[in-house]
Amino acid sequence: MKISIITEGFSETGYGHITRCLSLYQAFEERFIHPTLYINGDDNVKSLLQGSNHKVIDWAAHPTKLISEIKNSDVTIVDSYLAGKDFYDNISKHGKVSLFIDDNLRLDYPGGIILNGTIDAETFPYKKKSGKEYLLGAKYIPLRKEFWKTGTRKFKSELSSILITIGATDVQNLTGTILKSLQENFPSIKKNVVIGNGFMNKNEIEILSDNSTELFYSPPASLMRDLMLSSDIAITAAGQTLYELAATGTPSIAIAVAENQKNNIHEWKRKEFLLNTIYHYDVNSIGKIVEQVQALKSITVRKELSGIGKEYVDGQGSVRVANYLIDKVCNKNGFYLRNAVDADSQKVFDLSNDPVVRSQSISPNTIKLNDHTKWFAEKVRKEDYIFLLAFDKNVNFIGQIRFEIKNTTTVVSISLAKEFRGKGLSKKILKEACTKIFLETGVSTITAYILPDNTASINGFKSAGFIQSDESIINEKRFLKFILNKK
Repeated sequence: MKISIITEGFSETGYGHITRCLSLYQAFEERFIHPTLYINGDDNVKSLLQGSNHKVIDWAAHPTKLISEIKNSDVTIVDSYLAGKDFYDNISKHGKVSLFIDDNLRLDYPGGIILNGTIDAETFPYKKKSGKEYLLGAKYIPLRKEFWKTGTRKFKSELSSILITIGATDVQNLTGTILKSLQENFPSIKKNVVIGNGFMNKNEIEILSDNSTELFYSPPASLMRDLMLSSDIAITAAGQTLYELAATGTPSIAIAVAENQKNNIHEWKRKEFLLNTIYHYDVNSIGKIVEQVQALKSITVRKELSGIGKEYVDGQGSVRVANYLIDKVCNKNGFYLRNAVDADSQKVFDLSNDPVVRSQSISPNTIKLNDHTKWFAEKVRKEDYIFLLAFDKNVNFIGQIRFEIKNTTTVVSISLAKEFRGKGLSKKILKEACTKIFLETGVSTITAYILPDNTASINGFKSAGFIQSDESIINEKRFLKFILNKK
């Protein structure tokens, strides 16, 4: 399955889009599907993308280059505040299923799925139109894997620690001002301060640091989760992090640092997870923070806010969205394809040793496990060997289809699990996989070798467009040779 995720991130605007797109990336990885991220961003994005399949492309300036990369995508995801309507219209033509992430009804999006994970987005005035579907509300908010399941929060009778996390860039340079105020008003309370890659005022914060302050530089998601759980309360920007705080049940004071955060802070206040709204331009914004810290000294208030946050955000939004998209692909085809990975070795071994599969193979002998393990590990890593597995939407293993490529030609073999034979899936999987090979490789001819008595396979290959050319003798057995040429 080819998943293309298109987003952006800059120091002056923040990296929230990248964070939530990475969470969707992780959810697909749980199904052993590896998307590609296409990022329009600055140098700081590279540290966020380590370990992922990604390409940094200025797709706003070079949309044609992006289209050449994402063509034939099964799923295309766009998360942007910069892309215009024409860009979305163009992207929607190059994927079978399109998902557009929205926060504030920014555009009249083309046909596809619109995702808005803002708290209470179910009530937003989206227009119900043919060809559009909506995933709305905090149950769909994409959170990083580390927040899918969080530990139990322990409540202290006294307020002893505060987490300050104002985003990866702190676009309004609030962290130092907040820290200074807390030191003046709450000197004995520990301050855990997160400093992101894009901070312009690191030196100021470091100078302010005292014995009650601990600084954390661009902490990984696992450490962020632990900081949230170990801190009694948090002071945060009102973006993506606010949902992670809700998932961990961290009582929070939120500041809207950008126009696009107003919906978040307003709706969370309405749900009573926040005591009040604060905007960065408020004349007395720091005074309001101090007032809320005083109110959150009450363990009763902290417990109440914590429960509300966890009630609305269970951390499973990314998984729900990924599963929904995979189901959409399956509803079109009855299956989805993905590359084989090491964890698939046993299921492929069992299928390959199925008596029917062995009887129709070039080598009919039973395969030994040690031989298979070595062979499988080699094949899934070879660049000139495309090893695809088919699954239904319930992750039931349907079968395998393999292509051994030599220059512009390839030999294909396919086998299905017993319970999926005779349902017309072989033809569909062949068509889907062969189209993928022609579009994504330099192959122009696909060849199949079939025993003359294997009527079901012969009919399946013919239905998929293969034409019999001649015969071949392989291992002293006669095989019919079928050819499919690229059109």
